[in-house]
Amino acid sequence: MTLTGTATPVDGLVWGKGVSMGGSASGLGFDAVRVLLVEDNPGDARLVRLLLTEDSDRPYLVTLAATLKDALAQAGGPAFDVVLTDLGLPDSHGTDTVDALLAAFPDAPLVVLTGLADQRTGMDAVQRGCQDYLVKGFEDPQLLHRTIRYAISRSAVARELRESEERFRTLIEVSPEAILLCSDEAVLFANPSAMQTFGVARRQDLLGQEPAKLFSGPALDLVLAAAGKAGAPAQNRIECQLSRCDGDLFEAEVTAASVQHARRPAAEVIVRDITERKLAERQYRLNSAVFETTAEAMMVTGADHRIVAVNPAFERVTGYKAGEVLGKNPKILSSGRHSGAFYKAMWAELLTAGHWHGEIWNRRRNGEIYVQRATFSLIRDAEGQVVNHVGVFSDITDEKQEAERILYRASYDALTGLPNRALLHDRLHQSLAKAYREQGRLGVLFLDLDGFKPVNDRFGHLVGDQLLVVLAERLRGCVRESDTVARLGGDEFVIVLPDMASPDDAAVVADKVVQALEEPFALDGVSVVIGTSIGIALYPDNGGNEEELLGAADRAMYLAKQAGKARYTMA
Repeated sequence: MTLTGTATPVDGLVWGKGVSMGGSASGLGFDAVRVLLVEDNPGDARLVRLLLTEDSDRPYLVTLAATLKDALAQAGGPAFDVVLTDLGLPDSHGTDTVDALLAAFPDAPLVVLTGLADQRTGMDAVQRGCQDYLVKGFEDPQLLHRTIRYAISRSAVARELRESEERFRTLIEVSPEAILLCSDEAVLFANPSAMQTFGVARRQDLLGQEPAKLFSGPALDLVLAAAGKAGAPAQNRIECQLSRCDGDLFEAEVTAASVQHARRPAAEVIVRDITERKLAERQYRLNSAVFETTAEAMMVTGADHRIVAVNPAFERVTGYKAGEVLGKNPKILSSGRHSGAFYKAMWAELLTAGHWHGEIWNRRRNGEIYVQRATFSLIRDAEGQVVNHVGVFSDITDEKQEAERILYRASYDALTGLPNRALLHDRLHQSLAKAYREQGRLGVLFLDLDGFKPVNDRFGHLVGDQLLVVLAERLRGCVRESDTVARLGGDEFVIVLPDMASPDDAAVVADKVVQALEEPFALDGVSVVIGTSIGIALYPDNGGNEEELLGAADRAMYLAKQAGKARYTMA
């Protein structure tokens, strides 16, 4: 259907059945296409309106502007999905109209309505940024629907491309690594990190410089080779010494890849200052002097990956004596928990970066599996050849287990084992994000127990606690595994129902909960009867974020209590 009424303008700006100035398409209950029609000819406007009513699978919310001034006045209101405009307006003509509308509505695709004799102007408008143009007098509604649909689609693709390019530029600008674009004659681009790496205050101090001013020896050869081999897929990386503009030397890792710039070959160069890493590696080799006394387990392998040395801490952690592992491959420690891809990536980083740091699950001599925090490094000879691999690791099994216990205590209610307030907000946030992406529905049930305080007062907190534990199990039995039942504290609970097929699903669950909690509770020799009042809020009907939904459900719960308790109320 099409949301239109009579073709009579209101103040020359807005027309549409039951729609007031500044109305929201989202408030109409369906997904209407917002159209700004800029047309001073009532007959042409009426024709467009009639065509929009025919053979359309989507409703339209049309705002009519008879002048450019009226159209521009709409720029501060609700966003439009598409702008249809005549180029011959009382206060603007031709491409001036196009330029003004493109500037005022940058996110809405622009479609030009032009006369048969003005097709050249329509084509010019497209070249200036319009998505399409239509020659007035057409009577095919599908042509209009298709043009609008394609214009919106192309505009969305173009917007995504612009945003992607902006993100890419931002990543380059904020990258901690120096990034340069070089031809074989000059530096064409440099990011802020390049300025810092080479010690200059202004970007202009790098732009236009010959590569030989920044690179020398193998690094210069690498950059020039990449600049002369446009399109070569392989990246080349070397480690070398470079000089800052003040003459200070620093250790660098230089990566150069062949790219095209302005249809000419160029080199994309990444320079990483690895001075600290090199110092750390040298310091680490020095630390081998304390190999036997360190508290951390250490293992050294040769270039053939066979174990050549272990320290006493290694024996304590793994349970293997030195004589049992010397000459063997460290695979004897493998737990089987990691894939081949994990080890392949680890070795690739070790060989290129010179070290690797992370967590690995291994197996002790007695078969017990444990987790270790490990650092592996390479030792190279004077010629740069790898002669040893050094592993330093510590058993962090207890630490990991304690961290898991702390995380559990921080996320779950100690009494009932239900998610607590913090975990509830996290899951609700994730469920809302998923519902937003998939245009789905979500329900929030806010529960407050009826009659819990008298039970506590009469039978004591131990019985009250037992009641809450059994009650939590009943609540779990009323929902799916994908739902969340959380305890906010005291006698308040919240249920989150993601991926609802129908708004009625929340009422069905609420009814199950009310009935389940009406059944007597047999606790420590006494029978207890309580109930619950439930408030229900739905996404997106009652709110778009956690605070709005929880607030709406809470208010609905109080209405349920006022209505007599042991029932549910929709927000």
